[in-house]
Amino acid sequence: YQRGVPVVHVPTPLVAQVDSAYGGKTGVDLPQAKNYIGAYHQPAGVLVDPDTLATLPAPELAAGWVEVLKTALIAGGRLWDRVAGGAFDDQQTIVECARTKLAIVARDERDGGARQALNLGHTVGHAIEAATGYARYRHGEAVGIGLLAALRLSALDGLREEVREMLLARGLPVTFAGADVDAVIAAMGRDKKRLGDSVPFVLLSAPGEIEVGCEVPDADVRAAVSELAS
Repeated sequence: YQRGVPVVHVPTPLVAQVDSAYGGKTGVDLPQAKNYIGAYHQPAGVLVDPDTLATLPAPELAAGWVEVLKTALIAGGRLWDRVAGGAFDDQQTIVECARTKLAIVARDERDGGARQALNLGHTVGHAIEAATGYARYRHGEAVGIGLLAALRLSALDGLREEVREMLLARGLPVTFAGADVDAVIAAMGRDKKRLGDSVPFVLLSAPGEIEVGCEVPDADVRAAVSELAS
């Protein structure tokens, strides 16, 4: 807008307070893929009031919590311990999520390397959103399912089961419907981070130990997605 006017973000939902208000990404979805049109434009500031979370419907709060979970898996350490212990919408958890993302963005503003860690769970999650027409699942709901795929591909079955139980406890889906496996695989092929013939995955060996740009055999990807189909 007007070649980028100065803007201050005042995020009210949880997903924005812990994630999307920071980093300067703007994005517009196309039917073919998520966030296909956009630019980088950093806000002049971000003003967060956690009290606004009390206005959110429970499903919106639960969906936003998935980004807290994702960030905790990336950060590991104290933040993972807090979130695994049940913290998610208190001021300290929100601040630690924001600091985790900002530290990554400061190293890689335009998503050329380290920032791709923030895509954990999003490769499959975005594909589910696109394949279901952006109408069936909230972003966080789809990402939660995507986290289960990423943990399966990471061969972390114990952590995957722990995360699955955490999702179920908040009433979040752990399988998807409304699109077949082929449609989700096809949507993944149009992922905006695709390089050549492959879609890079974000995998982990433990909370806080993330690897970006992972190439995964097609058969393994199909198996992980098929496991999640209702």
